[in-house]
Amino acid sequence: MRISKTRFINYIRCNRHPALDEIYRDKDKAIVSFTDDPELEDLIGEENKQKISVLLDDMIDEEGEDLLIKQDTQMETMMPYYSQIEVISGQAIQNRFKGDVTYSLNTFDQKRFEHEYQGFRFYCFLDGYQEDKDTIRIFEVKATTSKKFIDLEYKNNHNEKTPLFEYSPEGILMLQEDLHGDVNDHYYEKVAKLRNRLGKEGRYVYDISYQRYVLEKAIQSKKDVKYYLVVLNSEYIHQGLVNDRNEPIYTDDIITIIDVTTLTESMIPVIENDVQTVIQRLDVMNANPVDLGPHCQRKDSRECKFYPICYGHIPEKNSIFSYIGGHHGFKDSDNNKYERFDLINERKVKATDIPYEWLNRKNNVIQRDVIESNQPYVHPQKIRAGIELLRYPIYHLDFETFPCPLPRFKGEKPYSQSLFQYSIHIEHEPGICDKDSDNYSYVATEHIDLRKDLVENMLKVIKQDGGSIMVYNKSFEQTRLKEMAEIYPEYKSRLFDMIDRLFDLMHLLKGNKKVYASLGFEGEDLETVNYYHNDLNGSYSIKKVLPVFSDLTYQGMGIANGTDALVTYARFPMMDKKTFETSYQDLLEYCKQDTWAMVKILEELRKF
Repeated sequence: MRISKTRFINYIRCNRHPALDEIYRDKDKAIVSFTDDPELEDLIGEENKQKISVLLDDMIDEEGEDLLIKQDTQMETMMPYYSQIEVISGQAIQNRFKGDVTYSLNTFDQKRFEHEYQGFRFYCFLDGYQEDKDTIRIFEVKATTSKKFIDLEYKNNHNEKTPLFEYSPEGILMLQEDLHGDVNDHYYEKVAKLRNRLGKEGRYVYDISYQRYVLEKAIQSKKDVKYYLVVLNSEYIHQGLVNDRNEPIYTDDIITIIDVTTLTESMIPVIENDVQTVIQRLDVMNANPVDLGPHCQRKDSRECKFYPICYGHIPEKNSIFSYIGGHHGFKDSDNNKYERFDLINERKVKATDIPYEWLNRKNNVIQRDVIESNQPYVHPQKIRAGIELLRYPIYHLDFETFPCPLPRFKGEKPYSQSLFQYSIHIEHEPGICDKDSDNYSYVATEHIDLRKDLVENMLKVIKQDGGSIMVYNKSFEQTRLKEMAEIYPEYKSRLFDMIDRLFDLMHLLKGNKKVYASLGFEGEDLETVNYYHNDLNGSYSIKKVLPVFSDLTYQGMGIANGTDALVTYARFPMMDKKTFETSYQDLLEYCKQDTWAMVKILEELRKF
């Protein structure tokens, strides 16, 4: 059996995954091939059909549709950028280390190695491979940024915060122990994060450590072998240079190269142990349910594809996951702590399965009371006090952005939230706002830099009149305004005036310690929500809040969520005239719905 890096990483998740994977890949025949022996396969065929029938039912819905196939339109939209990152990385490696570098977007053309062990063939496909007379260099390209690694710190012997990584004189990001050697126990505690295959940083180290394991088994070389992660430089700022096709031109410093040779060496015993585990799982092929846990990577970009099967018994509404702050766990009367997954594996999956006395957070008590009574919780004094801070006219503002991995326009960094749309509803006095005539919108219809035009049009709508600027989840709009002020200094004073006037509608619902402390509230009032409804299910996203306060809905709209919006914008250049006109109108209506939703929610909150 052939095992790639991707398969290996999935097979090490849990005992169940390899068997489910075999069943899923062979589901059309409803026979699982546990062996390459055709005679044995015939003998066990009927048994397998019976064994896996229930699991097959879990994979297929009543209409025969595959429950595990997910159409990720955002991923499809971003794929050209991810591919471009690999090309840019290959060129940057070539320029830095000279000599021939083997890299390709096509996995088939990449440098690959194979290690056969106990009848299994482990493969690695290398994003970049470079060899000279003294050294072999292995590169693993990741479409993430250097920020994850640069931000890691530990306390040195003088109790000062010190970066875990530091740039070498050659511009390579390296661990302190490799550069200076003077480290302490705090340092190694932080390095442990990099050795956690489920962590945001550790997953990348684990990936390249698997590559190292296969490579070292496959080749015998006396040359020095170095291992590098290649990521986007989080501090890189695009200078706006373009080629004759109006495509951005990037310099090599858009790439950060991280030396993980020492780290991967320390990971080899871990990988070797995991290889034995994977082989054992493949030999046994046990598809029985296993305990759920962090290895499922729930709500993560690497969430297990069998999540719908393993989590099928957990209710969508009012499960244990709906408790605010539930990731901190729960404590019984003896102060014993219980993590969520421990409770789930004890079949405590509903919010009401948690003993009432274990609810140590006041917000969880509020939630439980609402669930059991089906009556909303309201703190009218806090809501009223918050509303009294508002100044009219209120400008209800919402931005739409394109989170491009590569900066497209001058002043942007990798993964900048590139502004392409806004919607504004002007509420002149309490409740005095027309959905259509008081709405002002802007959409960038081309993939050229129209941000200045967007800002100028926005500033024509939002006057310097002291009126509150209502947003939902303030930090997002605040950051975008700061970015625009930096790029367009001629509008800095106007944009910072807008920042000073921002008001977060979510604060009226979820509360905010700083805001309500300034209004004279104290104690428990500062820690608890202002409003909770059974239908919120632990979330204060505007998509959850809106149906509670109105009959407005996003269902049936041409564009129904932020992902649809950015995908539509990304496809503008490929659209024919008719499709463009329809999509443009759909974008206007979607963003307009977001700001109109704020008007309606505020209108209902006033009634409290």
